[in-house]
Amino acid sequence: MIYCSVLKGFCREKKFDRVWQVYEEIQGLPHIELSVVTCNTVIDACARCGRMESLPRILEDMKKSRVKPNVITYSTMLKGHCQNGDIETGFLILEQMKKDAHLKPDEIMYNSLMDGCAQNNMVEDGLRLLEEMQAAGVAPSNFTLSILVKLMNRARRLDQAFALVEEITKKYNFRPNVHVYTNLIQACVSNQSLTRAMNLLEQMVRDRVAPESRTYAILMRASMTKGLFQQVVGLMKGALGIEQTLSALSFLEKPGAVCWNIDHALVNEVLAGLAERGHAKDLAIPLLSSIRQTAPKVRIDAATQRKIMNPCITSDAGFQRPTKGKGKGKGSW
Repeated sequence: MIYCSVLKGFCREKKFDRVWQVYEEIQGLPHIELSVVTCNTVIDACARCGRMESLPRILEDMKKSRVKPNVITYSTMLKGHCQNGDIETGFLILEQMKKDAHLKPDEIMYNSLMDGCAQNNMVEDGLRLLEEMQAAGVAPSNFTLSILVKLMNRARRLDQAFALVEEITKKYNFRPNVHVYTNLIQACVSNQSLTRAMNLLEQMVRDRVAPESRTYAILMRASMTKGLFQQVVGLMKGALGIEQTLSALSFLEKPGAVCWNIDHALVNEVLAGLAERGHAKDLAIPLLSSIRQTAPKVRIDAATQRKIMNPCITSDAGFQRPTKGKGKGKGSW
């Protein structure tokens, strides 16, 4: 148990060399028997650190010590290969588990393989896995849906992404969570459907699914790119719980629209972006003032403040740059 705790600590910190050193030390102690928990922990370290080449040695040690792999063993191996981009080996592990070990694959295994399919744009394989998963009696979850939306997004099948979310949530009687909504919003933006993405945000607020910082970041950046600067300001106000000025975004005045974990770097990015696009005086400064009054805990960088204020100072009608004077070299205004 002590060795396992040490292994897990090094595993979480992704210190593979230390994991391996402890593992070899255990192997050299005749009074300590190798357990499946120990092996699974070391395999997890291989997966996290991208060191799957060490896997055959661990499997051989398990065989010698007569340690039988369990569902976690297979799941961790599969996840590691998928993270390394080796999807084919992932599928082989799934089949080996079903044939040789007579174990039932769990949701984590199917999700790991589907995520690998999403990363490699293997749409049909991903959909086939979904069917196999349901046929095996493993119910999809919100995590599964998030992966499926990502899969459909990369294949440019936006309507199918919406259809899958509606079909699965109705069939298994659960509501989409913030991650599913955010991935759908990302899919809308990627497919040039910003209006649909904004409608999704309104639906989130109506269904009391609190948006996260990433949700707002996707919408603000897309709106900024399209030159919808008033909408950017409205989104930021909604995220921070500031009173709206746009009637079209009045739904963001509801408490459920507030993002309690808003990334302060995003706030600075938006303020600086408005200033850089010539909207320092009419949008950035009023927004900054509202933030200071309503959300004083938000950190505004000094560089951001200079970027906002400098254009306003230089555009002031009463301001003139210093001209080089005569005599003692003093400038005059």
